[in-house]
Amino acid sequence: MDERIEEFVMREELIMLTAVELDVENCRPTDIPEPRRVYAWFLYFSEAICVQAHAITYTRTAVKIRFLKPLIKIQREGWVWLSAVKPASVEKAE
Repeated sequence: MDERIEEFVMREELIMLTAVELDVENCRPTDIPEPRRVYAWFLYFSEAICVQAHAITYTRTAVKIRFLKPLIKIQREGWVWLSAVKPASVEKAE
């Protein structure tokens, strides 16, 4: 089976922030006029992955990122904690 198809089928679902965690009633989202390149960590149940992404919206505690899922190259969006995002000019954490 093609490695990318196998990755798509076998990969767990991403764990992104929920509406309750975002608390948008108290932390209103602000769109970023020009998306900024960032490195962002997100979770699967079994591992954490750092990807190059674009920050597109933020609150005081979280950032909405747009990125290509590794290997299968499908564009995704989701919210992660602010502390999980670093500007692309900063070296990727190992």
